[in-house]
Amino acid sequence: MTVPAPGRPVVVGVDGSENARAAAHLAAEEARRRGAPLELVSALPRAFFGTVTVTPEPGLFSAINERVSEVLRSVAAEVADAAGEAPVSWSVVEGAPADVLREASGRAQLVVLGSRGVGGVAGLVTGSTASAVVPTADCPVLVLPDDVSTTVSERRSVVVGVEGRPGDDEVLSFAFEEAAARGTDLVAVHAWQDVVLETPYQSLSVLVDWSSVREDEGRVLAETMAGWRDKVPDVPVREVVVRDRTARALVAAALTAELLVIGHRRRNRLARLGSTTHGVLHRTTCPLAVVPIPPVTAG
Repeated sequence: MTVPAPGRPVVVGVDGSENARAAAHLAAEEARRRGAPLELVSALPRAFFGTVTVTPEPGLFSAINERVSEVLRSVAAEVADAAGEAPVSWSVVEGAPADVLREASGRAQLVVLGSRGVGGVAGLVTGSTASAVVPTADCPVLVLPDDVSTTVSERRSVVVGVEGRPGDDEVLSFAFEEAAARGTDLVAVHAWQDVVLETPYQSLSVLVDWSSVREDEGRVLAETMAGWRDKVPDVPVREVVVRDRTARALVAAALTAELLVIGHRRRNRLARLGSTTHGVLHRTTCPLAVVPIPPVTAG
């Protein structure tokens, strides 16, 4: 497995909302497990000053900066115990939230953020920010959902989506590391959706040998997982093959999980969320880690 460099920090976006404070606690736990520094970051985008295009008065900027700094100091004190011996620092950075977090991802081993924030002057992390950071970050992004529709008394397992394509090993490496650090099992989910169900010709389904198709898809998952059990013998592994749309299958499998891990294929700096990543990001009820998969280079 790839072991992150201990000197690279875990960075968390903070805006004073309850969701962001919870994300900071989650980031502190990750920093402690990884033996990494924890950095709390807030952004002061120019939008805070309305449509003003000139440099704001120093007094106004200082007042807002101090307000945000107070929030960061408060959160840093809250998460100190969860961080253990990991050093905790904080900073206020001028710039658009997505740009600030994207730049931080270049020097971080993990970026943590809430799925939504408070908006307004203290607002850093909103749904649009998460959607902008996840597909363009240079390191894995861990998103804490703000879901009140599901209550789970005891979450267990790390669930990972397996495509059966190049890049799976990077996603699996991250997922196994998380499962090992958390002392839980790993559930590897491979979902497949047949073309017939995506067309008006569903009646043709009777002509397909679905048992053979299921066996083929099961073989894809087994071949992808081959070797991982020996590489990380202390992590129990369960393999699940589901005939369903990927996002729906992963959200269902992770309903009681501690963490859901998926990969996102980077194509360019302007990449947008794919349909699966978008669906999972906006529907999962457990923390979601999105691992960037670099584009395949010819040669």
